[in-house]
Amino acid sequence: MNWIILIRALSGFFAALAVPTTLCALWAFGNDHYVQASLFILVLTILIVGSAVFRIASKGHRTSDARPRDVVGFLIAAWISLAFLGAIPFVNAAGDRLVVALFESVSSATTTGTSLLPEEFSLLASLFAWRGILHLTGAILSIGGMVMVVRMVGTSVPGLDAKTTAISLPGIAHQGLFRIFWAVGALVLLLSIVSGALLLIDGYAIREAFGLSVSAVTSGRVFGIDEAADSMSTFGATVLIVTMFIGMLNAVLIFNSPRKPLQLLVDAETITLATIAVILSGLIFFLFDGQHHLATAIGVAVSIMSTSGLFISPGHLLDIPVPVLLFFGFMGGAAISATGGMKIYRMLVLLSQAGNEFSKLAQPHAVTRAQANESQIPARFVLTVWAYLVGFAMLSIVLAAILALNGATFEQAIVSSLGSITNSAALLTLEWIDNSWSRTFSELILSIFMVLGRLELLLLASLFFSDR
Repeated sequence: MNWIILIRALSGFFAALAVPTTLCALWAFGNDHYVQASLFILVLTILIVGSAVFRIASKGHRTSDARPRDVVGFLIAAWISLAFLGAIPFVNAAGDRLVVALFESVSSATTTGTSLLPEEFSLLASLFAWRGILHLTGAILSIGGMVMVVRMVGTSVPGLDAKTTAISLPGIAHQGLFRIFWAVGALVLLLSIVSGALLLIDGYAIREAFGLSVSAVTSGRVFGIDEAADSMSTFGATVLIVTMFIGMLNAVLIFNSPRKPLQLLVDAETITLATIAVILSGLIFFLFDGQHHLATAIGVAVSIMSTSGLFISPGHLLDIPVPVLLFFGFMGGAAISATGGMKIYRMLVLLSQAGNEFSKLAQPHAVTRAQANESQIPARFVLTVWAYLVGFAMLSIVLAAILALNGATFEQAIVSSLGSITNSAALLTLEWIDNSWSRTFSELILSIFMVLGRLELLLLASLFFSDR
């Protein structure tokens, strides 16, 4: 790992993050919230000084020289920096409890959206905007990092190759580290602005339109939809559902859609997601037993798949079995902010391989016809997909055991474990934390595993699998 290139990349990241931090500081100061403004100014000072020092120290080096390990190192450093710097503005709102402030920061940055602040607590406008900024920044890091690592490592990552993430944009080359992040940022912001503008046209307040649009695009939850329930209309709900579904598609497909419009519609991943959404909507409608409209069932289904939980109220959770939340939350979560469609791609790889194996079992001596355009899945891909799934299961078991030892029941431990690793607000329930043996330890360990879930095992694995 080239540490000079790493700090060069961090210099650019700090400089970019300083811009929205400045706006939040000015907003807080303009509203006479001087304590809150001072916290933002502290973050801004750290960002400016850090960016300047890193840039001077890395003078003469370019991020275009980065290798896969450098990209992964940057992502880890960026997530750690974002978690701790993002926590500073929450210190006052968290009652000076640093761990709670850290949890709020990590939950927002990983687009999980779960909050430990009291339900009656109303965030200041600047803090509300800060949660949205952390959602957007975390989404950009996730997508950009995934695309960069996969394109540079290629066959060294589970179930994907460089062709799967071939972005067709002028000037986007695998050597340009920050070009990918800027392109991803532009895409995320564009989708947020378009959906937010549609919500404004429908009569939503700016706060609600901003929070809901960012939540839908990033598959997070800047705030609960209950706060906007009174003004929710059919048009607004449709906009959010469509936005969440777009957020579940492979970011690369969306990038390439202007040049290849039909590819987005006929791609196997899009068809798979649509099929899963239809099946889950029917299942949810059946579970609701006619108590809610089909549109509500569709909204809840897409909320589960996107892991945002945006349309899921506590009453809905009573009617939905935990296995449904677990399975479809895992199959989903392939949001534009999460893994760029990688979970669905992995499942398609396994289904294809399983079909081949069953054919061999049924007709072991049969001669199959080979087609010229038939794509072959290397055995290494399949093995790494299984390795990922085993690693995911082991990580979930370890966290569940830790939470159970800390006072959670078996179901609470399992659900909270999977909720934190999949960054799913619908699964990550925190009522049991008040009765745990160590509240601080529970909050801290959940924060750590939320970051691990967002980084994903394959990014960490590329450090070991790649020799470049």
